[in-house]
Amino acid sequence: WVDRLLPEPLQPYARLMRLDRPIGSYLLFWPGAWSIALAAERGTLPDAKLLALFAVGAVIMRGAGCTINDMWDADIDKRVER
Repeated sequence: WVDRLLPEPLQPYARLMRLDRPIGSYLLFWPGAWSIALAAERGTLPDAKLLALFAVGAVIMRGAGCTINDMWDADIDKRVER
């Protein structure tokens, strides 16, 4: 979807953040979302704004983690056969 929906100048950044592989963001988001849901008053829905904030935070933090990992592992990645 990165190639189809994003403008060409943004595509390299989206790939660097691994936006085309969202499972990492899901894994980061679900524990926070579950905690927010458990903290909601009985019989009410969890706070949508807080859930949205956690969702955006999960995507940004995973993107930051992927980026820093690529920077730190650049020398190792050159030696790995793929």
